Amino acid sequence: MERLPRADYWRIIFKVAGLAGGLGLLARSSKLGLKLLLVLEIAFAGIYLSFTRNLFVIYLASIGFDIAGISLMFVAATLLSSITSTILYKRPSFLVRRVKPKFLIFHACERVFWIPIIFFRDMAGIALFYALINLSSTFLGSFMNMLIYSSFDEEGIRDVTAKRTAAYNITSIIGSLGAIGLLAILPAEIKFVVLFAVGSLIGLLSTLMLLFADMRHLEGAEIPKAVEKPEQMFSISAFFLAFLASGNLLGIFWAPYLMTVLKAPDYVAAAMNFAATISSIAGSLLWARRSLRTFRIALGMSVLTPLAAFLIPVPAAHVGISAFNGLMGTGASFLGNFLFARYLKEFGAIRSSIMMTILGNLAQLLATPFGIFFGQQYLILFASVMLMIIASTGLAFLTIPEVAVVPEHAARTYSLLIYSNSIAGYSYMVETSKETIMLSFRLLALALVIMLLYILYRLIFFLAGGLS
Repeated sequence: MERLPRADYWRIIFKVAGLAGGLGLLARSSKLGLKLLLVLEIAFAGIYLSFTRNLFVIYLASIGFDIAGISLMFVAATLLSSITSTILYKRPSFLVRRVKPKFLIFHACERVFWIPIIFFRDMAGIALFYALINLSSTFLGSFMNMLIYSSFDEEGIRDVTAKRTAAYNITSIIGSLGAIGLLAILPAEIKFVVLFAVGSLIGLLSTLMLLFADMRHLEGAEIPKAVEKPEQMFSISAFFLAFLASGNLLGIFWAPYLMTVLKAPDYVAAAMNFAATISSIAGSLLWARRSLRTFRIALGMSVLTPLAAFLIPVPAAHVGISAFNGLMGTGASFLGNFLFARYLKEFGAIRSSIMMTILGNLAQLLATPFGIFFGQQYLILFASVMLMIIASTGLAFLTIPEVAVVPEHAARTYSLLIYSNSIAGYSYMVETSKETIMLSFRLLALALVIMLLYILYRLIFFLAGGLS
């Protein structure tokens, strides 16, 4: 191979440096530049996730973990992330001090911690690093949401969300094809070592994109002491949580149902995921600029997915059902994101950012136990998904004015009633719990006093007997 002259090496270095400098200058000069960096960040992340997180269950199965062990690991990691995100919501000041260094550290850690996992074969070691990955993901999710919500208006948030979703789906297809190819050609003993290592390095390229992003406006950002419309945040969060949980639960058991009950080959299950990804790209373009009222169609039609999947016994038809689910599910997911963008002034960018992360963690936490407890009882699982979607749709149609099927004043009234009753129930539960705990302590103290009196009585009786 012919060696390049030294001058050519320097020319290449200067071109790369110039490109990097150009990215930084572009990001500092306009919101368009920040949008570009955010799209590039998620584009590299699509390949990184295809090589790591999307193969994690396959890796665990390949080294002998059963479904119970995998589910337990997921529950533990998600529980830790949920607790962390809740603490962040109560103490959000952590997110607005030294924003960029923290953001970059957590972003990089989520990628780097995949490498040590491949050197462990025991539950404790793998669970530790997976928990650290999820913990880092919680922090970077909050920072990413904060960057987007604090940098753009409602229209800008909708635009960048749609572009990021499309970019992620495109590169995840490329990454999935690459991962399948490497799994097929690499020796069994090194395939996951190569995939996780290469995936982590590609993921660090997305971290590099954030290095050029201007985040100075996030430093010391004002955190409102209270949410102006707490009933609306409650309604939107409840709707979105129910919908996300339904999607997570369906993702746990749909492919196993297809392969074990309908006896479909594994390539049909793979085609189903591929079809959902392709339709999600189309969905990103379809729903990006629609009015919020139009999203009632996506939310209402989403209930057809679990119903059709359970009633139609033809495996090939599930590829089409999955494509339909990707199209409608993208629209319903966008609705949740866009509603938080609509109420940014009332909720505050910081708390909205953290709440989005909390909802993602809680949705995973709520979905996983269904797989543990109901196992192969697919009728119950499909019914549970349908009930979650119906609950989500009912909350949206009755309490969220932007998509409600009732008059706006009625939707706001229903939202306030549900919120007030929930607060009252929560307060009653907390007060009851406090009273129960205090009563328990009083009974315990009484028991200790009686025991102490009995011991003193026996001691005095013993001494009196000894003196006599």
